[in-house]
Amino acid sequence: MAAEDKESFIRWQSVTRDYFSSASNLVLGLSTGLLGFLVSGLIGAQPASRCLLIIATCAMNLLAVSIGLAVWCAINRLRDFRDTTQIARCRYKNEPVSSCDRQETKALGNLSWRLFWWQLFLFGIGAGGVAITIIVQMWS
Repeated sequence: MAAEDKESFIRWQSVTRDYFSSASNLVLGLSTGLLGFLVSGLIGAQPASRCLLIIATCAMNLLAVSIGLAVWCAINRLRDFRDTTQIARCRYKNEPVSSCDRQETKALGNLSWRLFWWQLFLFGIGAGGVAITIIVQMWS
């Protein structure tokens, strides 16, 4: 790999890492805000129907799981960064790096992406449930 290509790869890898963290944090914040909004709205109002209460409860659970996945993803990424730092330190000291360590960081990176997509998916369904709850409650 040419030096210019390597620099470009490192730069874009850094951008991807930063945007990954920003997107995950954004979804975490939106999930937390929607969950708080939904809970405060349900405490003060009587749901229009039992079906609406079920939809709102499902939405709350989905948003709560999305929040849990975001926290798990953050912890997983910290483990990944720590292990990657250890590998970089070994390479800097010209020490051998085991293939097991490299496989572990790859597995942690793959898990981070799976957690992120599930976090996003559950947030989307939960946000849809919140929207349905609000629209039906306003129509009643």
